[in-house]
Amino acid sequence: MEKTSIFNSIEEEANYFPTQVDEKNMITAPAGAVYLSDFMTSLPNGIVNKKKTGCGATTVVIENKEDVVVCCPTRQLIINKESQYPNDRCLYKLLAVQKGVTNNDIKDYIQACEGKQPIKIMVTYDSFPRVKEALEELEFSAYKVVVDEYQELLNACVYRNEAIKNLLRALDGMIDVTYLSATPIPYEFKPKELEGLPEYEIEWEEVIKVKPYRLQSNSPFGSVVKIISQHKLGNPFKILGQEVGEYLFFVNSVSAIKRIINVAKLSPEETKIICADNEQNKIRLPDGFSIESATGANKTFTFCTKTVFSGADFYSKAGLIVVVSDRWAKSSWLDISTDILQIAGRIRDTDNPFKDVILHIHNHKYDCQSVNEHRAKLEKELKYAQETIEVYEALSPDKKGVLSGRIKVDAPERLAYYDEEKDTVEIDDLKLKYFQHKFEVLDCVYINGKSIKDAYVNAGFDVGEDTLLDKDLCKYLSLGTSIPKFERQYKLFSNEVKKASMGRTDLANEIAAYDPLVSRAYYILGDEKVEKLGYNEEKIRQHVHFNSPETQAALEEELKNSFQQGRRYSLAEAKIKLSQCYHKFRIQLVPKASDLAKYFDIKKVKLPKIDDRRTDGIEILGMVCRKIEFEPQFTATL
Repeated sequence: MEKTSIFNSIEEEANYFPTQVDEKNMITAPAGAVYLSDFMTSLPNGIVNKKKTGCGATTVVIENKEDVVVCCPTRQLIINKESQYPNDRCLYKLLAVQKGVTNNDIKDYIQACEGKQPIKIMVTYDSFPRVKEALEELEFSAYKVVVDEYQELLNACVYRNEAIKNLLRALDGMIDVTYLSATPIPYEFKPKELEGLPEYEIEWEEVIKVKPYRLQSNSPFGSVVKIISQHKLGNPFKILGQEVGEYLFFVNSVSAIKRIINVAKLSPEETKIICADNEQNKIRLPDGFSIESATGANKTFTFCTKTVFSGADFYSKAGLIVVVSDRWAKSSWLDISTDILQIAGRIRDTDNPFKDVILHIHNHKYDCQSVNEHRAKLEKELKYAQETIEVYEALSPDKKGVLSGRIKVDAPERLAYYDEEKDTVEIDDLKLKYFQHKFEVLDCVYINGKSIKDAYVNAGFDVGEDTLLDKDLCKYLSLGTSIPKFERQYKLFSNEVKKASMGRTDLANEIAAYDPLVSRAYYILGDEKVEKLGYNEEKIRQHVHFNSPETQAALEEELKNSFQQGRRYSLAEAKIKLSQCYHKFRIQLVPKASDLAKYFDIKKVKLPKIDDRRTDGIEILGMVCRKIEFEPQFTATL
């Protein structure tokens, strides 16, 4: 693949994508060792590449004598680990810090452990800062932190940006920290907070390579329906001459899962859905279905979203892992070197004939972003971010909140980040690394079948001879289209707020926390305006910023200083001055001289002749007194 650079110099590029490779410390597993606990009693500080899934790395720190806090990317991973303790091997009680667990609960657990067992806390990335705070209040500092599946620091930085930054901020300066993964972040894309940390790599006597069977299909989701239908008709899918008894479909889209279930006419008794347990997902599921845990009883058809890609274990004697990627659903594109490598190790039964194989159903992304298009897009975003920084720095302190508020609800691809602690706007270097990394592992991979095959080879899979299955095995099946995500979220939020007599429902709070633009659009623009804008997310973003009370208050003051009462302006001059005011606050709507009527009493006039023609203009008579209302404030309950 052609290497792309969006920077002016090698030095500038190295600040974001360093090319130096850290020296790795090799740890050789003894002959016959299967688990890390066979030869390790703790984990070293720094970055640990365990090189294979299911080797019991977190088991080492959960069952040893150390006080430890294990940070997990998902609640499903915590549930999976917590369900395994206490057991015959280890009697320790774990504390899973999830929804409903208070700081007092954390303190009570720590005090209950005193003199009886080491402290063993499992916590999501989001909740680690408050666990750290509770420990500090007890003046307890001698504990180890393990960041499990740390590759998610990069993978989740767009949709969980604040949580990732808060975690890295809380870990800053801590010494006894291990970043753990079987699929570590490539050196050049590591968060800057991890640069310079010692790196360790486990050398196993033998690492079994997973064999990927690839199935090209015009409609990957339709192929899943076909497989399900054939199985229910008594014709189970076969690989290596063996019949499949259960199917683990990894589909990173709840909406797609719902469509597949509806088209295949599946029942809750034969179907298990494992996804993030939140109110939004609950209402997306088909009637009669519920979100289940990975640890629950097996069913014939199990659907998994990315919440269980890392760390969750499955036990099945005849279960087959099926990964589904569709070009029309970008959330379903999976990184072969991390996501799929993690998925491939989820089945733990050694006597399962499909333990070391996966079926990957995919189609091609014919309209794949080119290297030049990718470079141009990042250059545009970097330029926009730099302009935002310059505008922010030029604003007076009392006006900076206008722009910081805008940044918080800006589009995910925006690279300007507002740091509340430092009260600065900076380039979000982790996001920049994320977009570059994802371009290399997704857009450049899902171009055609050969690219996907090459990616499997590069990731260390056992491709061997061409394992591409007959593309005619599954016939095309159209599943239709769904309502765009923002429109769905907005309508849902609006309905939830309207049916709550006071405040907002838990679901409304959840949506507001997940996408602040939805709640801002509801309170600032209202249903009629949002509908008039066609639920277009970018148009709504611009109008929300323009109409927000903070922006309007600052803009009115700026206009008052820019236009003099009693003076006449040509329409062209008025438009230029208005445009300058808009630019100062990053308002990207097209300025029109008629917009001034919102702020001033004006009258149309004719100005003296220029080149024998009189010019249209306006006269400023005075300011319009307007009442600015602020959005009601509610605390999200997460």
